[in-house]
Amino acid sequence: MNRTILIAFAAVLILCFSACGKNNGSGNNNAPDSTKIKQTLIAGKWTMQKQTYVKYVNGIMQTDTTCIASDSLANYVQFNADSGTFKSGSIQTFGVGSLSLSATVESITVGGLYSFTSTAFNLTPTVAGIYLKNGVTLISGVASLPIYALVSHTVKLDQISTTHLSFFAEDVYQETINSVTATYKVDQVFYYTK
Repeated sequence: MNRTILIAFAAVLILCFSACGKNNGSGNNNAPDSTKIKQTLIAGKWTMQKQTYVKYVNGIMQTDTTCIASDSLANYVQFNADSGTFKSGSIQTFGVGSLSLSATVESITVGGLYSFTSTAFNLTPTVAGIYLKNGVTLISGVASLPIYALVSHTVKLDQISTTHLSFFAEDVYQETINSVTATYKVDQVFYYTK
């Protein structure tokens, strides 16, 4: 009889430890997967509110600016949940509300891929920003098209919620014009609302 009680007691202990032990992922009590939550939160269309932009050329700061969205400066990014793709666009209008008879519009559209892992936010390429500044380099009176080579591209997610998204992007690239190469580093922080 003592042996029967001992076996029954051991069986009860095994059942108790099984029920109280760690969840092995086979039950319904799994902790939320933060990667899936981020993928769900990022899906949809976001409107940029602000962008910081810092550019270095050969290690020397050239530009440090913060742009705020306005009626003449707008940006969006659309993250598609089902495909892991995004599309972003910026538009800047000049001459509105001034004595100019016509407005000038400068715009850019960028598309690419995004994904989350347990530790990283991947976004390739960087989204279009609201800081639009283009230029053509003139050498001896002839426009020369630069050749670009990407050195590195990193993105870090700062904040994501149902209404706010912000992330940091750093792009390092080399620009070569007529055999002269310069190294550029562009650091940007993008702030969006939904």
